[in-house]
Amino acid sequence: KPYPAYKDSGVEWLGDVPKHWEVRRLGTSVEGCINGIWGNDPNGSEDLPCVRVADFDRVRLRVRLEKPTLRAIAPGERNRRLLKKGDLLLEKSGGGDLQPVGVVMLYDHDAEAVCSNFVARMPVSARCDSSYLMYLHSHLYAIRLNVRSIKQTTGIQNLDSSFYLGEPVSFPPLPEQAAIVRFLDHTDRRIRRYIRAKQKLITLLEEQKQAIINRAVTRGLDPNVRLKPSGAEWLGDVPEHWEVRRLKWVTRLQRGYDLPADRRVPGPFPVVSSGGFIDTHLESRCAGPGVVMGRYGSTDAVFYVEQDFWPHNTSLFVTHFQGNTQKWCYYLLRSITKADHAGKSAVPGLDRNDLFQIVVPVPPVDEQREVVRTIEVATHDLNDAISAARREIDLLREYRTRLIADVVTGKLDVRESAAQLPDVVEEQELLDETDALIDGDGATAADLDTTPEEVTV
Repeated sequence: KPYPAYKDSGVEWLGDVPKHWEVRRLGTSVEGCINGIWGNDPNGSEDLPCVRVADFDRVRLRVRLEKPTLRAIAPGERNRRLLKKGDLLLEKSGGGDLQPVGVVMLYDHDAEAVCSNFVARMPVSARCDSSYLMYLHSHLYAIRLNVRSIKQTTGIQNLDSSFYLGEPVSFPPLPEQAAIVRFLDHTDRRIRRYIRAKQKLITLLEEQKQAIINRAVTRGLDPNVRLKPSGAEWLGDVPEHWEVRRLKWVTRLQRGYDLPADRRVPGPFPVVSSGGFIDTHLESRCAGPGVVMGRYGSTDAVFYVEQDFWPHNTSLFVTHFQGNTQKWCYYLLRSITKADHAGKSAVPGLDRNDLFQIVVPVPPVDEQREVVRTIEVATHDLNDAISAARREIDLLREYRTRLIADVVTGKLDVRESAAQLPDVVEEQELLDETDALIDGDGATAADLDTTPEEVTV
């Protein structure tokens, strides 16, 4: 329900706020904004975890320290830079069109650490609750209030922290902040648990779908067909009348293209990366329908694109189908295990010349078409169930964002609800990797490693 009485905040985007809330500058909630430091290479004696933007968990709005980056920070450089539990971290440099610079995270670890030079430490004032500010900043970021504080230089977004912290916002009394946090934490746990369940369901449905594809592509549709050895360990026996060839004689693959600034002319054609469709559309194009697969990051991802498109340089795309059916080639590439051909670096990568040596089964073209038809009939209901689950997840994302907005701006009074919540804190469940995408609006050219899935435009 709403609060019993409101007043005009005097802030256009904020509107009316509860009568007893204060309207003051955002900067009054913190005791400073101290730039981070990158330090030197680890030396074994002065090493500390250095929190980077890559360690920001944009779902839980907190810092991850599971795989810390160690940097040597001299004692004299640690003054005011050592992070303390309850600090806020402000992203000051970086970002992109879809994820502009200026996101704020809560540091809730006991471990000594510093933040990188792209991040600033903001110790929280005694007048405020750190977790409340975490939710407040997430709302400000969602409405893109930070965007008007961005200074663009040399392709990197820089945030004017003084301008951002000068924005007027409304603050409830400290005990009320704690009640709001109690309510939002409880609700957030329930939402994320529900989303995890839906993501696990999607994973199971995708596995079932992939099993249907693998069976049809490698064994055909006739369970009684005579088989012959393929000569390839991964493939086993194949129908006797099928050919067995190296991939280079079945499809021709080429690396995608860079996206230099002078070629980013907006247009109708989607850019497809290793993680799927990204936020950029260009005038340049390759003729569709086409097949794109991950070259870096999501190396098992394969996408069928109905229309003309632009293949990103993190991907490989089929330039010639060698007389084979396009959709069948798509399913074939989905069935190949590529892990053995990916590089061993931190970001796995595929070399098309290695892929070309993989032995694959090739049925006659008429049978390829029948395999495609059968797969699409057999997976139709699975695709519908996957789409429905994804839609439910999207609705929960929207609900979470709207709820935070309504609570931290005083549109809803949750004090009574918070008081009725159980005192026992629910055990924090570990997040699935896919949870990292809960609040994502889509992939960008700078953030390409998403969950592999079939995408048809």
